[in-house]
Amino acid sequence: MDQNKLKDFFDACDDFINCKFLVAEYKLQRMLQILASNEELCSLVGECLEQFNRDREFAKAFIQDGHGEYICDMPTEEYKIIAFVFCTLVDMDNKKIDLIDFIKRFYGREENPFKAFINQMVIPFRNLLAEAFGYPKLPVENKEQQSGSETNENEDEYEDDDYDERDDGESEDDDHSDDFMRVQKIAVQIISELQYYNNSQNNVDAITVCKALIKTTDLRDSEITYSLGLALKACKAKQVKFLVKEILDILNI
Repeated sequence: MDQNKLKDFFDACDDFINCKFLVAEYKLQRMLQILASNEELCSLVGECLEQFNRDREFAKAFIQDGHGEYICDMPTEEYKIIAFVFCTLVDMDNKKIDLIDFIKRFYGREENPFKAFINQMVIPFRNLLAEAFGYPKLPVENKEQQSGSETNENEDEYEDDDYDERDDGESEDDDHSDDFMRVQKIAVQIISELQYYNNSQNNVDAITVCKALIKTTDLRDSEITYSLGLALKACKAKQVKFLVKEILDILNI
């Protein structure tokens, strides 16, 4: 193992993490060039990529929330984080993803969008590689998320209390409602994913059906949702076939 090359890579990572936004593209390019020249790093990243379904994970991560805001919902498995961030950074370096547009779209509501991007994506990527090779990790500034977690824990406590007071019939209705919400969330993911592909008729039709699913799931009408599921299946949008399959499985189609 060439310790000098490893040190060069982590130094380049830290330069990218701490740089000004104006020079971010240059720092990113240099970091990836050094990674590509290191056999040990390439081997580790390659192992992660072997188990990684890029299209599926991108569709699951780059989504819109219930308010129409674009968010990046990072994977939780360590190998997926490495592969996911690596693919995203490579796409940025190759100009398949515009770095400025990406940060504005997914982190524009943050006080410091570039810093938020670094904290959520780049530092975890760097730290997982550092851990694998015995290098020290960097801290992640995430106070807002921590306070949000505390709030969620309190909300969970209230939700548990409310659940105890429900009768069995209400619980079954809630379980059924969860299916509609899952379908709605996946439909949003499909729309978010297809925007990166060409406007073929299949994709346009799939987006139209998904918009209808999003609008009608609040009605909790099984027949309407089932019919739209059949229509989505007929669209044959290959780029989102795994997400479509998830909807079809929920609807038992």
